[in-house]
Amino acid sequence: MAWRKQETHAEETKAVKDALTANGIKARVGHGKGTAWGWLEINLGSCPYPHLENVDRGNGAGFGHDRESCSACQWHERLHKKALAIAQEVTGRKGDYDGDINILSQGGVL
Repeated sequence: MAWRKQETHAEETKAVKDALTANGIKARVGHGKGTAWGWLEINLGSCPYPHLENVDRGNGAGFGHDRESCSACQWHERLHKKALAIAQEVTGRKGDYDGDINILSQGGVL
């Protein structure tokens, strides 16, 4: 395909998986189904940090959550940016969650 460096989904999946692994990132890599068949999907798994910092534990659980000082939010931000940069370099794709690259992860538990 003209918008990526690899000819097939399988080649692209392997190239991205190998590059992420070489950079110390364990992830599941694949492609969307149906109308999202062209999306590259990277699942980074679960966050090692629970969202417990700076959270209002009262009536509005989660209200007042400070993303700036939360280790879980910082982990997500850094890892998503790193994985996106690696995937873009390896594949030649340009986007993030616009039909090109979808990076997923699960947050910690409140």
